[in-house]
Amino acid sequence: MENILNTLKMFGFTEYESKVYITLLKTGKSSGYEISKNSSVPRSKVYNILEILIKKGCIVHTKNTNPIYYDAIPINELIKNLEYKYNKALENISYELNEYNRKVDMDNMWHIEGYENTFNKCRNMIQNTKNELYLQIWEEDYKEIKEDLEKFESSGKKLLLIFYSKNHNYKLNIKNYYPHGFEDEKEKEFGGRWINIVSDSNQVIFGHIKNTKNAEVIWTESNSLIFLAKEYIKHDAYTLKIIEKFGKVLEEEYHYSDKDFRNIFEKLEIK
Repeated sequence: MENILNTLKMFGFTEYESKVYITLLKTGKSSGYEISKNSSVPRSKVYNILEILIKKGCIVHTKNTNPIYYDAIPINELIKNLEYKYNKALENISYELNEYNRKVDMDNMWHIEGYENTFNKCRNMIQNTKNELYLQIWEEDYKEIKEDLEKFESSGKKLLLIFYSKNHNYKLNIKNYYPHGFEDEKEKEFGGRWINIVSDSNQVIFGHIKNTKNAEVIWTESNSLIFLAKEYIKHDAYTLKIIEKFGKVLEEEYHYSDKDFRNIFEKLEIK
């Protein structure tokens, strides 16, 4: 219930308005008294809420009955109404503000705060990539850009993905990705998850993700940072490709373990 209440709040519904509408969806035709009882909205407030929902077009009501009855419009009708309303509003914003549209000064390193804001920017970057995309991402965050990545790869553009999963859930619906395999070590090394995206060697988003409420990344066109971020991803791909192809041979014939590969301060000795 909390999830849908928060979602409806994004479309201008108060908690009480959402509860009343959801109650009517569940119960159908009801009086104000019944709605108050079933929705836990105080009776002193429920009639005002019902009037607001009538004006919003979310519910219908009788007139020449005692008591007056109310019912919710079907959910698919509500969704179409909201789509129409917000699409018209977005068209108006675009028309009115387009004359002020300009490119962000990318000589700086811009900080983006918040999980939702971070992945809004990531989706925008993916959708505007013309040729190739380099990416490191964790399983917990992959769902935020899953559809965009699948669409990107299916369009024939080049995608290189390094995928991290603590539970080793490596099954993805894209072709060119490398399971990392050393997630525990990397998480300890970095102190948590991160995101790294390089678009067309022109832009990079890189930063730390603690959880779905706490994330901060930088967004820049700095050539130096783009080079480092891209090489980091490519280096991972080279290494993982070798381990994928020859890892078992090295382990079985030369008795090298994952720990031997990860210890960068000691060279591998022939055993």
